[in-house]
Formats: sequence, structure tokens, C-alpha cells
Amino acid sequence: MKLKRILLSAAALSAMCAQAATFEAAGLYYTTTGASTVKVARVPADLAQTAPYKGVYIIPEQVYYDGANYTVSAIADSAFFQSKATEVQVPNTVTTIGECAFAYAADLTSVTLPLKLSAVSKMMLAGTNVVNVAVPEGVKNIGWGAFQSCGMLHTMLLPSTTKKIEAYGYNNCHNLYEIYCAAPTAPEASGWAIFIGLSGIDVIVPDDEAVEKYAANAVWGDEATFTLYPSEEVSITMSGELEPYNDHYMRIALGNNLAYRIYKGEELIALTAADYYYVPITAEGATYTIVPTDMMNDAEPTAVVIEPSAINDVIADYALPKVYGRDGAIHIHGNTHGQMVTVFDMYGRLCFRRHSNGDEVITLDRGIYVVLVGDHPTKVRI
Repeated sequence: MKLKRILLSAAALSAMCAQAATFEAAGLYYTTTGASTVKVARVPADLAQTAPYKGVYIIPEQVYYDGANYTVSAIADSAFFQSKATEVQVPNTVTTIGECAFAYAADLTSVTLPLKLSAVSKMMLAGTNVVNVAVPEGVKNIGWGAFQSCGMLHTMLLPSTTKKIEAYGYNNCHNLYEIYCAAPTAPEASGWAIFIGLSGIDVIVPDDEAVEKYAANAVWGDEATFTLYPSEEVSITMSGELEPYNDHYMRIALGNNLAYRIYKGEELIALTAADYYYVPITAEGATYTIVPTDMMNDAEPTAVVIEPSAINDVIADYALPKVYGRDGAIHIHGNTHGQMVTVFDMYGRLCFRRHSNGDEVITLDRGIYVVLVGDHPTKVRI
């Protein structure tokens, strides 16, 4: 009986793997990982030369494929390996970023990591040109060679949960000048070539007691490599300048060598050391609060308000998308400007709802539906 259960489990796993699908949505490729989850995938080999990842990528929390919404929960191993991506903003639905996910993407200068990230994986950002990186709370491990050969890396911000930096973690990072580490006890860093050949790095830790603990550590107490300081009051200003990035996103300018906690209302939505943070254009508008931080002390917040009227003015400048039924699906063609797309059946039951940033193909049973793009209804028969 036990053997039979094992065989059935293996068969179920095999069937699940066989059903995995890779698809493209808004310029990114995804592979299904479960009934309602996907991971960001590498560009298929036959398209890599003609359509590589290039430029800024604001990864969404959800994507729509084959009649269903999928949550983006991971980034695959080597997904952006040697790509031409310049900035990547990862949503908080992602908990796992695979090994070499961004490795040797030489044009990559900034990345926003998700708040629920479980670990910094092996060679995750190796060989990139990231300048400042903030690792979110909860991460305990900085993986093997995670930042190796990041030649432009200047400022590293590590959370209070940091326990270990593995071998080659910052090997060949010769422009690394500041490490802000909120861990009250020195993280283990005894592996090979983590900081080999580096010097002149200021390490800022929570307080004087932490300075003593780090100084007593064989690695962190090396005065030829590090100078230890207790954290002090953070007193910097920022413009919080807001500008349209494209039809779907507004861009908030950050751009100092510290991290920023970003709140939408009362909810913390990001911790980033990137130059910019991108927020969606929605008809409702929103208020964001930007708090500069060194992971231990916060500066005065800056409020960034996106007025609903301003969003409506932006949307009004564009023609509404076309909505029609064909081949057993509802098609929305044209720019939806980040508005909410909602579909009801003839009995008023909700069939589909999410913010849309482009063309949509919504597969449903045959019937009559009402499609709302923002506040604009269209009756569709499929």
C-alpha cells in the first residue's frame, strides 16, 4: 500500500511537471509552477538573439494566461542572465529569486528586491553594475558569490536578520565603500575570498555595543579592510520628484546612497536603494510616503501624492481601447492606461477583474458579458 501511494505521488508530480507552460506577457516570459503561480523565465533560446530582455522591467504581481490569473511568486535561475536589463523592480509576491538570476547583466544598475525574499541566492547579482543595494528584513543568508565582480557597487545595506555571508560574496567589488549592517551581532563571514583585496570600507552598525562585537570578530575587526562606526541620525532630504514614465507608471526619483522605505497609505510596499521607484497609474490616485533610512535610523518622510484628477487627465488624452468578442474570447485591444478591467456575466456575476497595462485576451464560456474598462462599459457576445 505504501509503495502504491509513492507511485501515485510520483505520477501526480510527473503530470504536474508535464503541464507546465511557458508564455509571454507584456515583454516578459513566465513558466507555470502550480495551479495559480508562475515564475519569471528566461527568454526562450530561439528568441534570445532577436528579443532579449532589455531596458526597465517592472514585474507585475499577477499575469493573465489561458483564462486564469497567475501570481508571480518566483524568478527562475538565470532568468536575466547576461541580459540587457537596466533596472528591475520585483513585486512582493516573489519570495524566491533563483541562482544567477541577474548574473552578468552588465547594463543592470539598480534592483528593488521584494519584501518577502527568503534569501540572496548564489551569484544572484554577480557581474552586474548595481550601485546601491538594500536587502529586506528576514533574509539571513547572502549566497555564494552573490555580488562577486559588481564593479560599481558602492553601498550595501543589510538587514538585522543577516547571519551569514558565504564565500566570494563581495569578491572583486573594489568600489564598495559602505556597508550598513543592522545585525546587532557580526554575521559569519569566514568563507574564502569574501572581502579579499578590498580596503577602506566603512561599516555602520546599530550602536557602540555592536561596534565592540564586530571589532572582536576575526573578519570584521580587520582594520586594514574595515572601519567600524555606530549608526547616527539620518538627516538627508530628497525631492520625491514625480514624473510620468510611460502610459502605465509614474516614476518617483530617489537617488541617494541610502535605502528608502516606501509606504502606500499605512502599508509598507517597498524597501529599495534604487534611483527610482515605479508606481502604477490608476484612476483612484494614491499617496506614497518615502522614508530615507540606513536600516537602523530613519530620516524625515516625504509625501508624494498622485491626485485622481491628474490620473483622469492623463487617461483622457488617449483613445479608449477596442473591446470585442471573437473566437471564444473577449479581446481588449489598445492602451488601457492601467485602469481596472472588470467582466460580469449576464447574471451580474464577477468573471474577471484586475488592473490592465495592455492588450488582454480573456477566455470565458460562450455568452453575453459586460466589460468595464475603468468606468466605460461595453456589451460583448462570445
